[in-house]
Amino acid sequence: MSMHTEIHLDQAELSEVAAAILALEHSDNALVIRTGKRQQLARSDWSQLLQEQCHLTLDARQYSYDENLVLEPWWEISNQPDKANSYAYSTTPQPFHNDNAWFADPAEINFFVMEKQAVSGGEQLIYPVSRLINDLQALDASLFDDLTTIPVTIRKGGDDFQNLTPIITLEDGGRVYWNYYRTVKTDPHVNDMCERFFAFLKQQEGSSSTYSVRCETGDSLAFNDQRLLHARTAFVAHQPRDRVLYQSMWRLPRRNP
Repeated sequence: MSMHTEIHLDQAELSEVAAAILALEHSDNALVIRTGKRQQLARSDWSQLLQEQCHLTLDARQYSYDENLVLEPWWEISNQPDKANSYAYSTTPQPFHNDNAWFADPAEINFFVMEKQAVSGGEQLIYPVSRLINDLQALDASLFDDLTTIPVTIRKGGDDFQNLTPIITLEDGGRVYWNYYRTVKTDPHVNDMCERFFAFLKQQEGSSSTYSVRCETGDSLAFNDQRLLHARTAFVAHQPRDRVLYQSMWRLPRRNP
């Protein structure tokens, strides 16, 4: 059963879209924004809406293909054969992960714009944290205990940024911080836990707890990066950049205590 919300731009006002984006603060739903018959919005238009109507703040920190920190408002994710050893530039399935797990102060809202969807494949798989927690408690209570109590270090780009945290925290309904390939696994117990969790997530890909969303060209997808894991199915591409997705990360407005 799907948990995502859909808004159709040819039927909704942009103020409704802004309200739905802000509602992601406490939600593990994904928000799909369909273009419908409306002309595709430019990335600059989305940036303006996110800043002016949602009052979000851009977090431009991104890592390049060679893992240098760069500041870019939008980051291209596309099939590029010369970089295909990276998931971001391959046509292969991408396992469940967060996009900002290696930051101790991550931006919350992940915003995708599908500039060009593949002819076949390339769906997003979604695993809401509420379902993930329930599944772990029911299917592997020992793994759940480890994931919520053992701190791990998640790092990218050398020592520039890193996050020391349990993979799952139970605060405010649950949050998850996960990237298998960026988690330091030198400790045997941590390594074992990560291998078990990776296998668990692979097993759950086809379960009723996860669901797929296909964004067509012009559609957008938004979600709270710490409140769900997302993955990508393989896709068919005959030429470089047959599938082009742009990503940006945004901080929610800070509330006064």
